[in-house]
Amino acid sequence: MIDATRSVTDAELETYDRDGVVVLRDICPAGWVDEFRAALDEVFNRDTETGREGLVSGASRAGSRVDVADRVRQMLDDHDASTLAIEPDRLPEGRSIVETDACSWHEGLRDLHVTGPLPEVVAALTRSERVNLYSDQMFLKEPGSSVRTPWHQDKPYWLLQGTKVAVCWVPVDEVTMESGVMGYVAGSHRWGKVFKPNDFVTSKGTMNIPGLNFDGLDDLPAIDDHPDDFDVRRYEAGPGDVIVHHWMTLHGSLGNVSADRLRRAASVRFAGGDVTFFKRPSFPEPFRNTVGLDDGDNLDGAERFPRVWPRQY
Repeated sequence: MIDATRSVTDAELETYDRDGVVVLRDICPAGWVDEFRAALDEVFNRDTETGREGLVSGASRAGSRVDVADRVRQMLDDHDASTLAIEPDRLPEGRSIVETDACSWHEGLRDLHVTGPLPEVVAALTRSERVNLYSDQMFLKEPGSSVRTPWHQDKPYWLLQGTKVAVCWVPVDEVTMESGVMGYVAGSHRWGKVFKPNDFVTSKGTMNIPGLNFDGLDDLPAIDDHPDDFDVRRYEAGPGDVIVHHWMTLHGSLGNVSADRLRRAASVRFAGGDVTFFKRPSFPEPFRNTVGLDDGDNLDGAERFPRVWPRQY
């Protein structure tokens, strides 16, 4: 087990409750970060043909991968570049990899989630006596890739129900405004709205996969068109820091327009004390039919959602 270097402070807890996001500086031990970085490199550099398998069937057991920069390049002939998820007047160079659910096949990465410092951080911020690992997502934005992660909210994508879902965004490089800083709409977790899922290749497009149901969901607000109407916070962060946000907080990131700076990070998702399984109809998680749970079930009933707090290992 590897504990956090310090406890979450009362001020940080207050910030998380108020804003739906908090930056925890220097809370992850350097040795754990080094191992985490090495695991991310193994994920990004493996030779794979894995695509978006499972999104329709729901039968995936090995995650999925997409190079968003490559997908955007393929769309440039048929779309106005201003409508795509890239920085203005920039064409994507290099890779922008999004690897979803890597912890389902990379045992070392899963172990770092389970036995590392993140569970105790989430337990503190969500005031939870129990915490389960839900899933993860790895991000690589190479220099000049320029692909933005559009504004979105996590809740409509995940097979969960409850209030205590927290996301740990873990950088293993220094992330600056130039290399793809994360942004959050402070307080948006308290709006009481669930938004239609973004397609992540256009700036405002909605996910278009057969079988989705968006009944009762709201359209995403045009945050970039009216920035003065929203309390947008952009946080530079580096190794040892963790940005934690509530799953209803709107967030997204800028593209990497730097000439020589890698931007590697992971989103690790945890479910706190009141969270149960829910086969949400607004997005088909690729593993939804391999979990073996029914709506309302405790996550402990599925091996892929291990309890990580209190410590079991």
